[in-house]
Amino acid sequence: MTLENDSETASARTAHHGLSKRRTVMGVVTGLAAAVALTATAVPAMARDQSPTAAKTEQSARQHLSPLQVTSAFYASYNGDLKAGFNRYISKNLVLHGFNGPEQRKDWIKGDLNIKAGLEGFKMTVLDQIVEGNKVVTRWSFAGVHRGTVFGIPASGRSVQLSGISIDRVIDGQSVEHWSEGNFGVFLDELRGDTSPGTVAP
Repeated sequence: MTLENDSETASARTAHHGLSKRRTVMGVVTGLAAAVALTATAVPAMARDQSPTAAKTEQSARQHLSPLQVTSAFYASYNGDLKAGFNRYISKNLVLHGFNGPEQRKDWIKGDLNIKAGLEGFKMTVLDQIVEGNKVVTRWSFAGVHRGTVFGIPASGRSVQLSGISIDRVIDGQSVEHWSEGNFGVFLDELRGDTSPGTVAP
């Protein structure tokens, strides 16, 4: 009787152990399935979260104009909204090498706005542009009638012009470094009447 009971008890324990083991295995399988499902859901979600940033970066890269486009638009702004042209195409951190050596960006803007305001019929003409990597060489000329005060020189009514060559180094859609060479002294002489009109030729 005792042996029989012991045998029944052992069988019951074995059956219970097998059931527990099956439950454990089923629990692991269910857990793995849930993890796979969560991963499958999370990965697309992460991709969706990252895609706007990636798209924005890609779009930003596409939006940058080429060095030639930047300089062409900048010099065209001399015949339109010059101040807006400076704000859009000339970096706030510009390294400037002007006619008289390194100068300040704000002085360049102020000077060119003064020239444009003082010359009636002001017109900027781009004569040539040459591109080498991120640098653009521009040969330009502007002209007008001296009807206003320019650099403290009162109106003379003379037709004047200035030609020069500039180099712009363009990064991310803006000129970050600018060089200029031109007959600026002769231009001032024309304004003062110290030289015959039209001396400065493009």
